[in-house]
Amino acid sequence: MSVEATKGFKEKAEEEAKAFLPIFLYVWFLLAVLGVHKSIVLSQAHIVQHQGFAVAKALAFAKVLFVANKFGVWRVFDNKPLITPILLKSLLFSLLLIGMDIGEQALLDHFWPAHADHEAVNLDNLRTLLSVGLVTFAALIPFFFYREFAKLIGERELQKVLFVRRENFVPQHEAERPAAMAPVETVEG
Repeated sequence: MSVEATKGFKEKAEEEAKAFLPIFLYVWFLLAVLGVHKSIVLSQAHIVQHQGFAVAKALAFAKVLFVANKFGVWRVFDNKPLITPILLKSLLFSLLLIGMDIGEQALLDHFWPAHADHEAVNLDNLRTLLSVGLVTFAALIPFFFYREFAKLIGERELQKVLFVRRENFVPQHEAERPAAMAPVETVEG
C-alpha cells in the first residue's frame, strides 16, 4: 500500500472509532446501570459479575447500532417530525436489546449451565417482559434524542450548546434583559 492509502485508511479508522465510542459508552452505561438495578432488586451479592456481561453486550449492541447507521437504514425517517425517529428507534432497539438478553440467557443455559444466571429476570412472564421493555425503551430515548438532534443542528453545534458555558453563546446581560424590561406598575395618587 502507498503512504497516502495507509494514511487515508488510518484517518478513516480513527473517524469510525470516534463515531463508535459514544455509542458503546452509552449502551455500556445503560447495561451497567440496569445490571446493578437487577442485582439490587434480586438481592444478589455479585453486582460486579454482571459488568463483564454488560461490556460484551454493549460491544455487540453498539456494533448493531453502528452498522445500521452506516447503511442508512433510518433514511425513511428523514422527512418525519423529530419525535418519530426518536420513539421508533428507541422501540426497535429496546426490542433488539431484550432479544439479545433472551438469546444470551439461552446460550448460557445451553453451553455453560454451571455459570448461567439462574436468578435472572424471568422474561417468559409477559408482565416482566413488558416492564423490562418499558425501562429499556425509556432509557434509549435520550440517546436517540441526542443523535437525531445532532443530525438536525450538527454534532459540533450540539456539543457546544451542551458542554460550553452558556455565557459564550448568549451574554448574561442579554439573557436577563426580558425579565428586567417587564413593565413596572406605578402607583397613581
